[in-house]
Amino acid sequence: GAGLSRASGIGDYASKAKNSIVNNVKKLKSAFDAKPTYAHHVLAKLEEKGLLHEYVQQNHDGLPQKAGFPQEKINEIHGAWYDPSNPVVQFSESLRKDLFK
Repeated sequence: GAGLSRASGIGDYASKAKNSIVNNVKKLKSAFDAKPTYAHHVLAKLEEKGLLHEYVQQNHDGLPQKAGFPQEKINEIHGAWYDPSNPVVQFSESLRKDLFK
């Protein structure tokens, strides 16, 4: 989740709290410049050794792939910056009326 990428300098929603302990992490000018964290490399190594078969994430930053995790084994549920078949779509902050009563 966001905790893995936060150490790379990518901001998240959970750390916006005034007294958050992660506010001291330097933010990047562009999230596309982020480098994978140790945790991303561990996930890639687990997959390489056959101990992790699939990975579901909410981030769309491509850091697991940069660490070596195969794209075809990742389900990026909010879209992906580096996978054109799964575009990131901005949320309009409104729900379709046919989804609820």
